[in-house]
Amino acid sequence: MRRAKILATLGPSSNTPEVIDAFIAHGLNAVRINMSHGTQAEHSDNIKIARAAADKVNRPLAILVDLSGPKIRTGILKDKLPVILVNGANFVITARQVEGSATEVSTNFTDLPSLVQPGASILLDDGALELTVESATETDVVTRVVNGGLLYERKGINLPNTALPIPSLTNKDRQDLEWAVGQNVDYIALSFVRKAEDCIEAKDLIKQHGGRALLVAKIEKAEAITNLDSILEATDGVMVARGDLGVETSVELVPVYQKRIIEGAIAHDKFVITATQMLQSMINEPRPTRAEASDVANAVWDGSDAVMLSAETASGRFAVESVATMCRIIEAAEAGNPVGSRKILKYTGEITGRTSRALCKAASIAAEEKNVGKIAVFTESGLMARRLSSVRPAQRIFALTSDVNVRHQLALIWGVEPIFHPLSESTEQMLKGGEETLLTAEVVESGENIVIMAGRLSGLGLSSSVVLSTIGESVPRR
Repeated sequence: MRRAKILATLGPSSNTPEVIDAFIAHGLNAVRINMSHGTQAEHSDNIKIARAAADKVNRPLAILVDLSGPKIRTGILKDKLPVILVNGANFVITARQVEGSATEVSTNFTDLPSLVQPGASILLDDGALELTVESATETDVVTRVVNGGLLYERKGINLPNTALPIPSLTNKDRQDLEWAVGQNVDYIALSFVRKAEDCIEAKDLIKQHGGRALLVAKIEKAEAITNLDSILEATDGVMVARGDLGVETSVELVPVYQKRIIEGAIAHDKFVITATQMLQSMINEPRPTRAEASDVANAVWDGSDAVMLSAETASGRFAVESVATMCRIIEAAEAGNPVGSRKILKYTGEITGRTSRALCKAASIAAEEKNVGKIAVFTESGLMARRLSSVRPAQRIFALTSDVNVRHQLALIWGVEPIFHPLSESTEQMLKGGEETLLTAEVVESGENIVIMAGRLSGLGLSSSVVLSTIGESVPRR
């Protein structure tokens, strides 16, 4: 069974029932709603389509809403056509509202002229274009083109060596967060996180609006790398957002930071998503490059819970093929190096003192000692299933939950196969019913040994424990 999960971005190439049906058939586990593009109404329709597609085949499907964050962008261009920036030429970025040309373009960040200094670098379109600041007025930043090329509309502006006094949560983000909570989504991703307080503020807002979504802190700023440990303590999970991370720091450090972020996340019992340009060439081509296939495999071996497709599925020509290809690469990577994705921790992680971590390690060790290949975990909130996943056990993980929302949420978590299981009134009923649920799902056979564990369960005696059970026997062995 494939352990690492697939997260795909919805967009013009993938916002129809037929395409999302095909995504799910080819192994999709979660969809991303990118709030940097489109309207709330359009995204509401896409969420409905995605949920209907998953319900039709009784598959769990997680929904992640990615907030825009304080992304600085260029403005519109004349006739919406790209322009060519020529090396050595002057180019103006202005706070004035203008139709962009080969000599000037507007920006949505009107304070830019007051914050830049002569000699500072400005990168456009994820670093594809480079400018150097020569001077600034009240409204204009006059630059010289260092590395030119085609500039399209509304492309990102990065200032890697300039401190910008911008909050991680913009007014638009706050409105989108409240809307996302109203959509009952599973995850909300916070862009351009710099410190733990950014995460705490976002989680408080989710709670204030009555939401259940888990927070994903996107690591894409140099400050986030510096504050990584405190951010990991404050968030539910992280995303290795390699596009802006490579521009805000340096491209050669991205692989180093990727491994550091993933190892840190797993050690803190947090899930981790690796994103950006994973199968970039498949935006226009039916097959990826060999380097891209290796990139996906290495993200799996590093220990990613999920790998993400962005423009490949949002606007690419081969959206369905991208999901199918990603699935095959993950399966080949996990088959070729079966211990690769779990060797990071393997019972040697930091001592946390958490009872849940001890129980998860105990369950995995017990399964290996008794040569058992499956662990079933009863969970109300999904937390114990996520904790077990972070141990990266060799065994298959079945999460039995009576909450349909938790079932969908767990679809994104490494190795977890979430199954709906009706609420039980007693421990005996829970165990017997759990066996029936597993048998009905055809994931176990009568007489098979299995490790059973539970998180905190209201009023049930099996709460916070690990037992060894044989399917069909009434009394589990502790």
